[in-house]
Formats: sequence, structure tokens, C-alpha cells
Amino acid sequence: MLRITRSKSGDGVVLFLEGKLLEPWVGELRAAILNTGGTTPLVLDLAGLRFADSVGALLLATLQQSGVVLREPTAFIAALVAAAID
Repeated sequence: MLRITRSKSGDGVVLFLEGKLLEPWVGELRAAILNTGGTTPLVLDLAGLRFADSVGALLLATLQQSGVVLREPTAFIAALVAAAID
């Protein structure tokens, strides 16, 4: 299960991700990002994210490459995102 909580931060938006980012929840994260209205900066706080499958990790890597800030990933999540890019 994935919980997404939204918070305003200055001029931007922070989405807090908690739980697991699995393929069935990727669409939910994309919808949450679209609901920010293209606000920049967009930050994904990953401190509560415990796992991401290959589809979820690829989405995070793609978002990071497009300028989304991935804040406080665990070493495990950071490694999954890095591996998704390779």
C-alpha cells in the first residue's frame, strides 16, 4: 500500500510517500503529481517509502531526471532509483 500526503512548502509542493511504490500505485502517484498543477518546485519526500518495485523505481528515476527533488530516500531506495537509471 502507498500513502501520499500533500503539503505546501513556500512556492512549491511536497508529496510525502509512505509504504510501498508498486506498479499498481504508480498511476496514483502520477495523478497526485498532476494535481499539483505543475507547481515548482515539486519535492517527493521518500523518508517513509520502504520499497519500490522496478516500475516504481523507474518512475522515481524519471521524475528525478525531469527536475523533481527526491528528498530523504533511504539508502535502499536510493540504490533502487540509481539502478533503474542504468
